[in-house]
Amino acid sequence: MRKIILIVSGALAILAIVIGGSWVSAYNGAVVREAEVVEARGNVYAALEARYVKVDVLIDAIEDANTTIEGYLTIIADAREAFAAAIENGNAAAADEAAALADGTFVTLVSYMEDNPDSYNTVSLYSGFISEFTASTNAVTFMIITYNGTVTDYNTHIKTFPNIIFVGGRAIYNSYELTNYNVELPTFK
Repeated sequence: MRKIILIVSGALAILAIVIGGSWVSAYNGAVVREAEVVEARGNVYAALEARYVKVDVLIDAIEDANTTIEGYLTIIADAREAFAAAIENGNAAAADEAAALADGTFVTLVSYMEDNPDSYNTVSLYSGFISEFTASTNAVTFMIITYNGTVTDYNTHIKTFPNIIFVGGRAIYNSYELTNYNVELPTFK
């Protein structure tokens, strides 16, 4: 009788160890995988933010170039008006001064545009932006694919037997859809 009690007690102890080990393994596996999902989601957000910063940089470059160019164009327009007024009033000295200002500012404007083609040349701005936008789109796509892989791993872990018994009540995560990435951009006329 004592031997049977020892065998039953040993079997129950082994069963308790197996169940306890399975529970610990399931729980710890879910915690680790959930942390990976959260980290991967953060990486997607970081990649998206980097992508949006590219748009801000383009806007800033255009605005900076526009401000500089508009300043030069305003000086030239004002000098032309001063020149016309001086001619109308017969003031040769004022006309020469206005002409010199307009010509000097025009030379400065042309020099600025030649020395800073990337900041004013719209083709260069566009090309640079598109290449950076494409690279950032690829980074976002990679991060989404990585995130989706961690989500699949987590969801599979909590749904497989025997893990479902111990951690099956945890919420599943949804994958990102890639419908807006790597598609042909619309054209405008």
